[in-house]
Amino acid sequence: MIIELPIGKSNYQIPCKKSEREKLSRLAEKLNKRLNRLASQIEGDEKTLLAIAALSLEGELELASEIEAPESELNEQDVEDAISETMENISDYIEKLSKKIQKY
Repeated sequence: MIIELPIGKSNYQIPCKKSEREKLSRLAEKLNKRLNRLASQIEGDEKTLLAIAALSLEGELELASEIEAPESELNEQDVEDAISETMENISDYIEKLSKKIQKY
């Protein structure tokens, strides 16, 4: 089965199982919300926004895997510090990217 998902200003045809259709639609909606937030913070074309969103998601996945690692004995403060640091890194990256884009 093929599902057509609007993401950003484009429509993507994604192969999926019938049982995955609803979940993919929901995820596309969440991604669009993320893209809209990014677009309000920086100027950039759709590819740039998608790349930034992907990098942001990778950062979140990396953090989640660190938190869930069984050998890791993180306390609540460690988790809060890690989240804060990740958010600062993402914010710094977006700010630097925004300045580069504005120069062009």
